[in-house]
Amino acid sequence: MSKDGPFDGILGFSMAAILCAAMPGMQREGVALKKVPKIKFVILISGAKFGGPSFGVPKLAVNAFSSPINCPSLHFLGEKDYQKKDGEVLLECFVDPQVIHHPKGHVIPELDDSTAEIILGFIEKTVQNFVAGAHQYNWKPRAKF
Repeated sequence: MSKDGPFDGILGFSMAAILCAAMPGMQREGVALKKVPKIKFVILISGAKFGGPSFGVPKLAVNAFSSPINCPSLHFLGEKDYQKKDGEVLLECFVDPQVIHHPKGHVIPELDDSTAEIILGFIEKTVQNFVAGAHQYNWKPRAKF
C-alpha cells in the first residue's frame, strides 16, 4: 500500500476479506498500515473475522475487533455460502454495516443494476463524507463519481 498507494478503500473476497476486515482495527491499534492514510472504507465479499467460529487470531490482529470498527463497510453475504454464519458475526464488529444479500454460495456475485447502484452509492457517500472533513488531512479527490 505504501508503494502503490494511496488507496481510499480496500476490497477482499474470502480469505482476503478476512484480512481486509481486520485492517481498520489493526490500523486504529497502531500495529499495521502506520505509514499510509487511514482506510476510508472496506468492501467485504464472503468475509469473516479473525477469531470467529472458524479462524484463529494472528498476534497482530488480537485487538483489531476489541471495539466496534468505525469504518464504512459493505458486506456481501451469500445465502448458500459456507461462511455465511461467520459473515454475520463479522457484521456485529462494524458500526452501521451495509449488507448486500445474494442467493449464491461462496462466490463473487454477478451485479445487477440495483446492486451496482448500491455499491456506487456506498462509495459516493463514503467519499463525500470524507471530502467534507478532508481539510483536516489536506486530501484532494483523484476520481469523480
